[in-house]
Amino acid sequence: MSDKQNGSGRVSLDDVARLSGVSTATVSRVLNGSTTVKASRREAVEKACEELGYVINRAARTLASRRSMTIGAVVPTLATETFSRPLAAFQQLIHEAGYTLLLANSNFDPETELKEVNKLIEYGIDGLMLVGNTHHPKLWERIIQQNIACVQTFSQDSERPCVGYDSEGAAETLAQHLLGLGHQRFAVIVGTPPSNDRISERLNGTRRALQQYGLTLPDTHLIDNAFTMNDARRAVFRLLDAPQPPTAIICGNDLLAFGAMRAASERYLRIPNDISIVGFNDYEYAEHLEHPLTTMRVDLASIGEHAAHYLLNSLNNLPAPMQTQISTELIVRGSSGSVPRQER
Repeated sequence: MSDKQNGSGRVSLDDVARLSGVSTATVSRVLNGSTTVKASRREAVEKACEELGYVINRAARTLASRRSMTIGAVVPTLATETFSRPLAAFQQLIHEAGYTLLLANSNFDPETELKEVNKLIEYGIDGLMLVGNTHHPKLWERIIQQNIACVQTFSQDSERPCVGYDSEGAAETLAQHLLGLGHQRFAVIVGTPPSNDRISERLNGTRRALQQYGLTLPDTHLIDNAFTMNDARRAVFRLLDAPQPPTAIICGNDLLAFGAMRAASERYLRIPNDISIVGFNDYEYAEHLEHPLTTMRVDLASIGEHAAHYLLNSLNNLPAPMQTQISTELIVRGSSGSVPRQER
């Protein structure tokens, strides 16, 4: 560390060591995020830093370690728990290891994602977290060129490091639940087009389940531009006005499902007597809605935790699994029920 005080009044590493009653080496290990320091000594150092107002010289640390102690993440949006919850868990773990998170939003656009990754690389990030396995063709070229540790999340990838789940299998299970209740007319509401790898896999799973019953998903019943509750609400109005309105609606996340449920209520449809609506991810509020939501539970925090562990291990030359699969679980609540009697 090069944070010595030279009569300038600036708090030094020695000052922190004297006040906390430990060596400067111990102070340095604490500030560098080492987990080998006893809890009592760590607390003493942290208390001394707070009392003295000690601030780490990040520039000096970067020069000494050749690391910026920053990790970047680019996510499609921060508007839902889908990405905010794993990011919170991700940030907590890298923060405990002494890293700072630099965050960017791609708005589901590969071009924007590439630009944001380039900016993060310019800032000298040590590691990077991405969402999905479908990116701009030049993105991986840039990451490999700069030799940056990178992990993809939410999708599975047999060739690159990833933390994801079986989107296709999860969607198939969700559709099979509704098929088992007698439904034959389905609609799907998602926020991104089928070119999105997660959505593409989910649609494959849904269609596979329908095919087992000799059914198909009409193009008119696939809404792929709903990002907000109001988008889903308006989409349901259009679906209900169609010649063959659906009796079951599968939503890409719980936020969209909430919007769909609002629209159904405004049309005086009873949930689930007249229409069944299901979501995905199991947001915190899903079980507390007027009609508790049937949804596919994904351990979102675990995605962030595993992604953080992968990058931290990689940066410290420790073993790290290339692929980690997160489990999913169908949570059946009150928003799904048997097909309406008149449709049987």
